[in-house]
Amino acid sequence: MVDHTAGPQSDPGFAASLRTPTVLGNLRRSFLMLSVMPVVVFALSPFIVRIETHILDTPPLWSAAAVPLLALAVLWLAPRLPLPLPPRGTDLLVAPGKTDAAGNADERAARRVSDAFRGALFLRFALTEGVVLAGLPLAMASDSLLPMALAFGFGYPLVLTLALPTRGTIERIRRRLGPEADGRLWAALLDPYQPRLSVE
Repeated sequence: MVDHTAGPQSDPGFAASLRTPTVLGNLRRSFLMLSVMPVVVFALSPFIVRIETHILDTPPLWSAAAVPLLALAVLWLAPRLPLPLPPRGTDLLVAPGKTDAAGNADERAARRVSDAFRGALFLRFALTEGVVLAGLPLAMASDSLLPMALAFGFGYPLVLTLALPTRGTIERIRRRLGPEADGRLWAALLDPYQPRLSVE
């Protein structure tokens, strides 16, 4: 049975949730580990980029300008994700707390909301991390670390503010998903985490 009283007030806090065996705790642990990847790429970039003796020369304008343009595009797009959930039949159009004859329509709706939320979160992460990763080929093309430094400076704050599953980010995505997520998303996130071993 889905607990429709769950909401942002039920969030134990980011640090405290990391120690819980919930879906939310698992997501936050996963994204904390993922958020280290851009830092590692940035730290290794001097060893990856082939630096010539003219490292202090001004890099090509296109390589430097591409980074803020890409960051602006992601800054515009990522907050607009996900799109609202479309209705998928009368079996899923069930008011919170109600069930069908089989007694599981509410659970299916909660699972659908949870899957859409996780998909949106990973898509946001891919977009924001892409800003950081784009700096690597730009740096290699221009023989300068400046594009990589710009990419990390612009991109990593986007990773932390738009993709890390903080309470604020979860609420903003919940509102984007539409009314079906009300009373269901937090309940699904606070459920015990159970790995899915097979596709239903």
